Amino acid sequence: MLATKSNITNYIPQREPIVMIHNLVEVSDAHAVTQLAIEPDNVFVTAGYFAEPGLVENIAQTAAVHVGYQCQQKNIPVPIGYIAAVRDLKINALPRENSTITTSIRIVNQVLELTIAQGKVEQDGQLLCSCEMRIFAKIETP
Repeated sequence: MLATKSNITNYIPQREPIVMIHNLVEVSDAHAVTQLAIEPDNVFVTAGYFAEPGLVENIAQTAAVHVGYQCQQKNIPVPIGYIAAVRDLKINALPRENSTITTSIRIVNQVLELTIAQGKVEQDGQLLCSCEMRIFAKIETP
């Protein structure tokens, strides 16, 4: 693991109770893979299921940790990003509490401060959610 629940906030601007990733499993220039253990006290758990806004936030934070990890490697401050748009959102199923999801993002394009990423959330080989996300973040350069 490149990062775990104990230090993931070194790479993302979010803080509890809105941290929606626990492990950074893999990262490269063009992609990132994270995991989230869905605990019963998670703010997005309703009636035993991780709700739709949590899935979208999980994808956004996977994109954020992609940038944050790379910035930390270059000794650049982790930027605060904003979701500019979500397109083609498809939610096929909601994961249950006390389970783990795996989320991946792939960078499709980056123009100035706007990043376009394809995101997907999976569990046990089943696609739960997918979307295209456009994220605005100003990265400081040394």
